[in-house]
Amino acid sequence: MKQFAAIGFGLILLVVFFLTTDLGNMISSIKKANYFYFLPGIVGYFLSLVIRTYRWKLLLAPTKIVSSRKLFPVVIVGYMANNLLPFRIGELIRSFFLYRRERINTATGLTTILVERLMDAISLLLLIGLSTIFIPISDTVTALAEIMKINEHLLISVFVLPFVAIFALVIAASIFRKRTESLAGFVISRLPSRFERSLTRLTARLMDGLEALREKKILFGTLLLSIPIWLCEAILFYFVIIGLGIDTHVDSTVSLIAGSILITGITNIGSSIPAAPGGIGLFEVIARESLVLIPKFAIPRSEAAAFAAVTHLCLLIPVTLLGQVFLWFSGASILSVSKDINDSDEPTSTEVNR
Repeated sequence: MKQFAAIGFGLILLVVFFLTTDLGNMISSIKKANYFYFLPGIVGYFLSLVIRTYRWKLLLAPTKIVSSRKLFPVVIVGYMANNLLPFRIGELIRSFFLYRRERINTATGLTTILVERLMDAISLLLLIGLSTIFIPISDTVTALAEIMKINEHLLISVFVLPFVAIFALVIAASIFRKRTESLAGFVISRLPSRFERSLTRLTARLMDGLEALREKKILFGTLLLSIPIWLCEAILFYFVIIGLGIDTHVDSTVSLIAGSILITGITNIGSSIPAAPGGIGLFEVIARESLVLIPKFAIPRSEAAAFAAVTHLCLLIPVTLLGQVFLWFSGASILSVSKDINDSDEPTSTEVNR
């Protein structure tokens, strides 16, 4: 039922997107586009996935050393699943596929993926902040705050502080692992005894996923890698804007680059809410309105809609097709990857290293 609700929510947003767009002008903009420019944008996006794979390799290193060549298909399959399934279930599929190929238990793998997502949020917020040096959005923030009837500083805090606070707690939990496990053990001991063994092992596996954060070199290295990941994805946004001829509305190259980064940040933060497959509907609305409302762009809504549609297709189709190819070559399917995963007897990294 929840899956249908998520898909329904996405479809409603997609209907709103089309009903509030001049479809004739939107289609005309797409037809007149120079599709050649989309290719380097797609290459930039895949480069971001390569860097993302290397970052994941570093986060997994304390548990098991896995080459980027082996991890890349796992990352792609996870993205493919996110594009096809609601509620970002692709993150689970990715951890299942990792277990299937490398025997890293799913709880540990999933924890590293969640750490990745927090790093993504922090880096996106940083890039948004830096891009506003060149694209001031204070008037937009003020208008939004007035609509929501809250102070603009409070509005910014609502978007920023939760990510920072959660990430700080995760780092603290990793640094003070023994205390964290002791606290978890205290809570578990208050539960029925039949759950104690399984929850204790689950806690250890979750902590294994945070082990990399105990090493400053890995922590700062993975955080720094998060910046080029999103800059490379911004390359796609940049070239779609050029391919559609929207860059003629922008007054300078600096504004165009900064605006592409800003829109990349806003769109990805906004559409990260677990809902319809691939963020369909939500992505289109946020990407379009970003181009319409952000100063120095102020693109006509129909052209902005063309940008949103083309960008999302470039993000969805290539990686979904490649993910299916990787599944075929591995003799698997999404269903088989997620079925019969029973790693309850897999040792944690702590047990292996004893």
